[in-house]
Amino acid sequence: MSSPFEPLDMAVLRLIAEEPRAGVREYARRLGVARATVQSRVDKLQRLGVLISWRPQFDPAAMGYQGLAYVRLNLAQGRLDHALDGLSRIPEVIEANAVAGDADLLCRVVAKDNAGLEEVLQQIIAVDGVERISTEVVLSRRIMPRISPLIRKLHDELGR
Repeated sequence: MSSPFEPLDMAVLRLIAEEPRAGVREYARRLGVARATVQSRVDKLQRLGVLISWRPQFDPAAMGYQGLAYVRLNLAQGRLDHALDGLSRIPEVIEANAVAGDADLLCRVVAKDNAGLEEVLQQIIAVDGVERISTEVVLSRRIMPRISPLIRKLHDELGR
């Protein structure tokens, strides 16, 4: 199976991941190619759904939300949309993923402290369609969300 990507695509993606504010002109200078070439690669990466956002990343802990937990939710059958609607109304639920396994959803939740976490958990369990939850409190983050190592691996694989 051939890849839709070339080494230059991964080189552009790597620069975007590592220095998103540098801009297309700077990427072109660093890669030694024309600005239009880099722009066409960026457009391709967006069209293929690889590059989905230029949004900045934020650290909730730096905004006073020191607590982080993963919450597994078991839902009543047929209530996924209702549950997601209710969860989306809780600002501290910063991510929700449908999963296979013992739970139906896995949510990433932030709180200012343990008391705040308890309040958020009570809000989650009150959401229509949520039958049961279990919580894993994060003690410390050892590897922050990242993508650069994966991009480097793909780049290396394409270079073979």
